[in-house]
Amino acid sequence: MKKLLTLLVCSIFAGSTFAGGFQTGTQNARAMGMGNSFVGMALDASSIYYNPAGLTNIKGFNIVAGTTLIMPTVDFTGPDPLTTKTTTVAKTFTPINFYGAYTVDDNWTVGVGVFNPFGLGSEWPDGWIGKRLAVKTELRTFYFNPTIAYKVNEYFSIGAGFSYVLSDVTFLQAFDVPAIPLAPGVSLPAVQNAKVTLEGKGDPGFTFNFGFLFKPNDVWSFGFSYRHSVDLNFSGDLIFTDLPAKPTGFPIGHSNLFPDGKGKATLTMPYDLRAGVSFNATKDFTINADVMFVGWESYKNLIVDFEKNTSVWTDVLSPKKWENTFGFKFGGEYRIKSLALRAGYVYDGSPIPSQYMDPSLPGANRNEFTLGVGYQITSNIRFDAAYQFIAFKNTISDSKLPFNGKYENSTNLFGFNLGFNF
Repeated sequence: MKKLLTLLVCSIFAGSTFAGGFQTGTQNARAMGMGNSFVGMALDASSIYYNPAGLTNIKGFNIVAGTTLIMPTVDFTGPDPLTTKTTTVAKTFTPINFYGAYTVDDNWTVGVGVFNPFGLGSEWPDGWIGKRLAVKTELRTFYFNPTIAYKVNEYFSIGAGFSYVLSDVTFLQAFDVPAIPLAPGVSLPAVQNAKVTLEGKGDPGFTFNFGFLFKPNDVWSFGFSYRHSVDLNFSGDLIFTDLPAKPTGFPIGHSNLFPDGKGKATLTMPYDLRAGVSFNATKDFTINADVMFVGWESYKNLIVDFEKNTSVWTDVLSPKKWENTFGFKFGGEYRIKSLALRAGYVYDGSPIPSQYMDPSLPGANRNEFTLGVGYQITSNIRFDAAYQFIAFKNTISDSKLPFNGKYENSTNLFGFNLGFNF
């Protein structure tokens, strides 16, 4: 039962199938079409996310708003030759992005962004072989990010902001309970497909970000940005269902061993450091490249404190020991009058050591490909769309690990944004 509990709480913050760890990374269709390489280019209000110093590139009032449709599919096949392949339930996740910025004068620009930089989700069929790990999981974070940028001179700009972070989590797991001896000759009967649901909200978190932009001429532009980590303290209700009522004459029932109650846990969103360069090869062709370093080592342990503990249900300290990762992003944009054509490539490193991997959060180093298009509808309105494909395969064959097997991921992402400039 202790092992069952450990698997439960580890899965509370697991299930991402569309980016390294639980980082979504898709915050603007224009950047997405270029492999999200935008730190050195940063030409619109989405600079609030990519590089706040880029707000000084804006003239007047600029709004960028949209969403990304994320459609992940994960297949799991166990090591037993008789194990059939299990596929996640078809789901579409829709992280949002909204950015608004205003040029106060020739030097100062202010803005605010609302976006979901971290989030995850997965849903497996009821009764599948890994139901004790996870059936349904979803984590959401909302960053509210006021930002200010200052143009020091014609070559150099700086920007900074702070974020007010809200979050919530939903988790559903199914599990079987063996017969539990109470006394010689007396046992609680076994239970099949009991369910436990956790729904919780995070206390408001606070963090900051800043960036620099250096443009020595009209051909080259260099950017740097940093977003600090933030601790999210979750508290919520843990509810068990499909447990039988206490049998007549028994001193206790399953509900005594698995009590509804409160739970608390802390999850740290990692820091994110990026550097990028943008090169205008011609007046109509731009090439971008970014390198990203993510401090996933902040996810060392998962500690969960339950309000009610029993002989089989106790607080948990679960080691995670995630590792810092590098990512590389490359892309370009070719402009033909009002039309822009884009393409990109992303290398995304996985932070998850193989000994801590399971079907709720499979991972591997990934090669990702993007395509995009933009159209200037009027002098004030622009539409951008992008497509990204993510896929990986990973086989865990170490018999000492809790859930061996082959993991295959295929994720389609469709991004859409409207931009307004006045």
